[in-house]
Amino acid sequence: MNTKRLCLAVLLAGAAFAAHAGDKPALEGCVELGAQQEIVRNGGSQAFLLRDGDSHYRVALQGSCDSLAIASSISIIGEGAEGRLCPSGSQIKTNRGKCEVGKVELLDADEFATLKRRARR
Repeated sequence: MNTKRLCLAVLLAGAAFAAHAGDKPALEGCVELGAQQEIVRNGGSQAFLLRDGDSHYRVALQGSCDSLAIASSISIIGEGAEGRLCPSGSQIKTNRGKCEVGKVELLDADEFATLKRRARR
């Protein structure tokens, strides 16, 4: 794949994530994450999808998180505890750095599946 197509694919995937921003209910309190997590990255550095059991989220970061796209490991830390996701004040820790969570939106399973398919393209 040439560079122009790759850039276009990344931009389109980012647009798919952004298109759903702002119209979803936001997470109101902290949640304890279980062992059955799935993180879907779209190649961008501003948001990712998270499935935790039967719960689905879109996690938007404050600004850009360059380490997100290339990280081999990701941990979610809220209120100082690993495996806790809070609507603000949480951190995403990668093997390459830390990033701050800006907003967490709630998704249903169908929305998550659709966004996941778009991110994989």
